[in-house]
Amino acid sequence: MFTFKKSNKKKLLICGDSFAADWSPINPDALTEGWPGLMSNHYEVTNLAENGVCEYKVLQQLKSVNLKKFDALIVNHVSSNRIYVKRHPIHYNDPFRKNTDLMYADIKEHLNEYPGLQPIVDYFENYYDMDYSNYVHNLICKEIDEYLKNYSNLKILHVVYRDDADHYQFKDYLSFFNIFLKYRGNINHYTPEGNQIIYNKIKEYFSLQ
Repeated sequence: MFTFKKSNKKKLLICGDSFAADWSPINPDALTEGWPGLMSNHYEVTNLAENGVCEYKVLQQLKSVNLKKFDALIVNHVSSNRIYVKRHPIHYNDPFRKNTDLMYADIKEHLNEYPGLQPIVDYFENYYDMDYSNYVHNLICKEIDEYLKNYSNLKILHVVYRDDADHYQFKDYLSFFNIFLKYRGNINHYTPEGNQIIYNKIKEYFSLQ
């Protein structure tokens, strides 16, 4: 958990995956160019987002804190093609990726180095069902939606970065899918320009000056 504290400011909570996480441990420019860091211009920011987590862990992020202590919340919803694990087989010692869940491309990339990953690759290639994953993912999104109804104190924004045709439809959300396609980079997966565009959209949504 990373908290950027500034006095006399309202409190913002950010949850999600690497598209919303604090990247400053691996890229110091993230504090000044990444959209989560830029939000500290307006809020005291607590960022619980972590690299590579599934939607279930986003739900756990939300439940890990007292939401009544915050004024605003941004939930960056994640890809549905991740498989939950308590302990990742190869990234558990990486501070930036220790809570990552199973992702096919990631596991496949490390297969030569870690042959023991072959059963996971076999599962993804022969047994994994995307329709089921989307179904479970949307059930968790619905639970998040219902859970947040108990917190009328919060100004809430839901964010998606993928094609949201099959995504659970939140009432208050922004899609950054087209921004991701056009401005891919090395801070929250966006270029500095892409992060600025996202920051401006969030400012507009929250009516910030």
